[in-house]
Amino acid sequence: MNLLQGFVDRLTDSYWYLLLGLLVLVVLWRLGTLIIGKRPLADHFPLLSALLDVILMPLWVIITGGLVHYAARVLQLPVLSGPIHWTTSLLVYLTAAWAMGRVVTVMSRQRRRRKKRSEQIPKLIEALIYVVMLILAMALFMWQQGYSFTGVWVSTGVAAGVIGLALQRTLGDLFAGVSLGIERPFRIGDWLEIPDEKLVGQVVDLNWRATRLRGWDNATVVIPNGRMASASLKNYYSDHHLYAPWYFVSIPAEVSPRFASALLLDAAMRCESVLKFPNPVVRLADASKMPYSYMVWVHLRNYPSMFRAREELYREIHLGLQEAGIEIAPEVTEMRTRRAHINRAEPPTIALALRGLDVAGVLSDDELAQLAARSEYRYYNVGDQILAEGGVSDAFYVIIGGLVDSAVRLPDGSSKVVETLGPGKHFGISEMLTTQPNFLEFVANTDVTLIRIDLEAVRALIEQRPELREYLAEVVKTRLDAADAARVASRRPVRRLSLRDVREGIERRLRGTRASPRQ
Repeated sequence: MNLLQGFVDRLTDSYWYLLLGLLVLVVLWRLGTLIIGKRPLADHFPLLSALLDVILMPLWVIITGGLVHYAARVLQLPVLSGPIHWTTSLLVYLTAAWAMGRVVTVMSRQRRRRKKRSEQIPKLIEALIYVVMLILAMALFMWQQGYSFTGVWVSTGVAAGVIGLALQRTLGDLFAGVSLGIERPFRIGDWLEIPDEKLVGQVVDLNWRATRLRGWDNATVVIPNGRMASASLKNYYSDHHLYAPWYFVSIPAEVSPRFASALLLDAAMRCESVLKFPNPVVRLADASKMPYSYMVWVHLRNYPSMFRAREELYREIHLGLQEAGIEIAPEVTEMRTRRAHINRAEPPTIALALRGLDVAGVLSDDELAQLAARSEYRYYNVGDQILAEGGVSDAFYVIIGGLVDSAVRLPDGSSKVVETLGPGKHFGISEMLTTQPNFLEFVANTDVTLIRIDLEAVRALIEQRPELREYLAEVVKTRLDAADAARVASRRPVRRLSLRDVREGIERRLRGTRASPRQ
């Protein structure tokens, strides 16, 4: 350091006007970037800019000290020579430490950006990085100047005790903020609920003294870190975290629980804001008193989307119950003398339910009536196997309520779901349309209500409706391709059936013959 200062002193004696002009240009450049708000090098190459500051900032301090020392010599003030050199050395250490702290923070930000982390580094952590660097610089400067650490510790002990007693609450907030930054029970951008404060807000900053939350009214609430560290928190997390609330709906006890659950599930599946995977879940929560209480559990993209999704869910539930002729049963406390309305809502008739099929538009009323005459309702609980892979289906199944998983068995014995079928979908017709046993396994994902239609009735209808044959062949072909793709993904060789194979299989079954499959 002494050699460098001596070199700068000799340089200023000869070229002080050049150094002064260069220093003025640097100051004007810094002021211009602050006024305009744009720093091309720092914005596009932050790490390179921070590394250059490690060299340039101490260099500007040394040049400034050299110019001040030159001015003192010109003014014939030799008594200022020692203090100027001492102050210049101290500022060189401090500016170098500050620049190193900036390098560390820039590297931390870039590392988070590479890992695609959206949360920001709390300002408290950044401030601690700078403080640690400055303390190390001061210690190195004192060691270079020949100061004794023991003497400094003893001389400042009493003052530190007095300051610590006076700043007890402030220091408590500081260390509480440090513990929150290390433990990280929440991050910047998370939504917190603090029951003690009766507050819900998003974390926007964590500094050395307090945590700042922004509520739904866009007002900022400042909570000291000491209170935040001791408070009970409920973290709803950031905008990239799934939120899974549940809601309760009261339905009269006269309505069949299976029918009510199917209506509520269908309403949840119609909501755009509700995720289809994981699937919505409906459960009968309380049947010990009237009216019955049903729980609807849904998954949303994040916590802020809860308000829109809740409105949409209740709106769809209201519409579904209204169309089924069911009144939501609120808890009424007033006494009335009129005769109460008795809900006699029942599941729709089979003929009415068949009109919800996607192919019902091409069928006449007489054809729907023929299918309804050969049909019946079937009920399955969650997890029940409806149709096994490799088995022979003797019926055509139509889903009225609930969800059914179609899965394929892989070589390792595991089962992979290739499609989840909802209300209006159908299955069980591949045995009639192809020359192979059933190639998928159908399992109830939820409590399921089905309509079972005899295959002979469907076969007679297909003979009269060639366009229905083409449609069903397309459905079977799509499911065959999905099952084959799952097996190929598991490295199992398969033979893919073409649409022509499916059509030929349909014609053979309609003629009553069964040809052997191609080798």
